[in-house]
Amino acid sequence: MTLEQLVKTYEQKAIKDGKDAHAMRWLITELSGLSPSEFYMQLKEEVSTSIITKVETGYQAYVKDHIPVQHIVGYTYFYGYKFMVNEHVLIPRRETEQLVEETILLYDKYFNQQPIDVLDLGTGSGAIAITLSIEVPEMKVMATDISIKALEVARQNQLNLSSRVHFKQSDWFSDIDQTFDIIVANPPYIPNDEPVEDIVLKEPKIALFGGVSGLEPYEIILKEAKNYLKEKSIIAFEHSMYQKDNLRNLILKYFSDAKIIQLQDMQGKDRMTFVGLGGIFDA
Repeated sequence: MTLEQLVKTYEQKAIKDGKDAHAMRWLITELSGLSPSEFYMQLKEEVSTSIITKVETGYQAYVKDHIPVQHIVGYTYFYGYKFMVNEHVLIPRRETEQLVEETILLYDKYFNQQPIDVLDLGTGSGAIAITLSIEVPEMKVMATDISIKALEVARQNQLNLSSRVHFKQSDWFSDIDQTFDIIVANPPYIPNDEPVEDIVLKEPKIALFGGVSGLEPYEIILKEAKNYLKEKSIIAFEHSMYQKDNLRNLILKYFSDAKIIQLQDMQGKDRMTFVGLGGIFDA
């Protein structure tokens, strides 16, 4: 069997079983041990029995046991960096890469390469914090999570990627004692009673579900944030595509003079909200 035949076979099997064919192709690419360019150069080559066995085992885990493909291989890619992931952390998504990208653009525009303090609340794998730390050396980044297991993953990712984040266990602001120029957060935002796929439930529920409305974590952050922000500062949120207006109203409840920028992701979904305080978005 050629590599191309292997891919087509398992893509079709995934579709038949109601799973994502693209995820199956990604899994085969990673299990092959080839780089993306090598993979496509060798599509017509015969594959070894050992690779076929690995793919079949991975397929069973993905389709039958509903294990995310990122958990099967133990990592994912975020902003070009390889991050370890497991059942203790949320798998970083593409839209979160856009949150990071837009945060960096706002930093460039409003902080002009000056050293600043950044807080990443609910860091999980550390993807946001570590990426910001690597991409913008002027950012002194602290990242928190209530989960010790998540912080273990984040610290391992930091070790692997040689970033400079200070990781700390904290229930939102409970153990924070300083102020920041930027607070960034991708809190859990799925309403408690909203049905989700079995494969999503393999990720930690504490990182998925955001209370009855899905906005409870945002209100906790907004209610306390003024005590942890510098005079001119930014709050950067990722959120549900259905909560744009509700989140805007919640922000104005606690920051009546805030300037708010709301952006869509690459799929045209309302996904990011940025709060400018102290006149920072007036320029």
